[in-house]
Amino acid sequence: MKEEGCGLRLGFLRFLCAALLIGAAAFPAAGCGREQAQTQEDSQTQTESGFDTEAEVIAKEEAPENPSAQTQAGREVVDGKIRSYFTGEWIAEELGTRRPVAVMLNNTRAALPMSGISHAAVIYECPVEGRITRWMGIFEDWQSLERIGSVRSCRLYFLQLAQEFDAVYAHFGQAVYALEALNSGDFDVLSGATKGIDSPASSMYGRISRPGKATEHTLYAFPEGMKRDMEAKGFAMEMPLDYPGKFRFADSGETAGYEGYPEASVLKPGGDGGKNGFGGVKAVFTYNPSDRKYYRSTYGSPHVDELTGEQLAVENVIFQYCDGNVLDAKDYLHFAVQSENNPCIVFTNGKMIEGYWRNPGEPGTPARYYEKNDQEITLNRGTTFICVIWKDYADDVVIE
Repeated sequence: MKEEGCGLRLGFLRFLCAALLIGAAAFPAAGCGREQAQTQEDSQTQTESGFDTEAEVIAKEEAPENPSAQTQAGREVVDGKIRSYFTGEWIAEELGTRRPVAVMLNNTRAALPMSGISHAAVIYECPVEGRITRWMGIFEDWQSLERIGSVRSCRLYFLQLAQEFDAVYAHFGQAVYALEALNSGDFDVLSGATKGIDSPASSMYGRISRPGKATEHTLYAFPEGMKRDMEAKGFAMEMPLDYPGKFRFADSGETAGYEGYPEASVLKPGGDGGKNGFGGVKAVFTYNPSDRKYYRSTYGSPHVDELTGEQLAVENVIFQYCDGNVLDAKDYLHFAVQSENNPCIVFTNGKMIEGYWRNPGEPGTPARYYEKNDQEITLNRGTTFICVIWKDYADDVVIE
């Protein structure tokens, strides 16, 4: 599919549609006595810039001594450390057995920069109404952060994706069709006090002053209050012992090199203005071979973390193609994130691995990623960014 010396434009992917779960129209509602007004997304473009070429290569993770008994499938504790389910890195046992929190994040131009995004173990970006995108961060080390946000509203497919990590789901505002699920008691959710929410979180959400920012871009999740809300609601704080994991990672000291596979250095899930949502935000990942990371730009500028001032960089990028549909005249969307044998492309170590993803079984079963020969794809240790791409708009994608 890749032509020598030029960018790859993916062909229009046609597959039989999987049955779609009912999804949702969404609008922020009043909460805590304050109005939540949704503003029109700003689609104005800016000059695009790439990764910081002077950024230092981050030091290799420190594996514990004598880790020979550790395997990807195992969860043995060695010298007080355990391999993360979500990054494959050796981390403290207390951290590696704690449930993560999945936080909805606002990535409209007017709301940026985000706070805390560089600490996410996994990041999802999915299209929403208006053909823009929204993010959800899976935070493993959430208690160490000053704040996370700004926080935005729920779409049902994000709630479903969060279950793949056994995560507690945090949001402020929601799609009307998501209310039944959010209020059902079937999911551990930390909902903001908005219209229709039966049992809101009372401690974790608050606003900070952001000069020049509209009120809807000032709402954050504060980890200290988050912990209090989780305890008050009686949520389990530990990962279940039978959690199956989601990713396959290279072992410590090894690199998933994929020698001989096609190279891919610039990834544009929305091309140069496609209608699948990613084009509207000018999403670009640029690979830096010096540190083997993909640097993210949004709206033509580096996507930085407000808390660190540094550009977001990840070790793995996945394009996960999904069947989708439009729910109503307001262009609210839904995606079949519980499905089988839909295409995916995994990018790691500067290489492109084409294959498919599947997560049959009960809702929340983690999706896993396979090459066309049915071998599970091995990721490199670190953060993974997953773009959920609407199959109907596969032609928007550009890979160079």
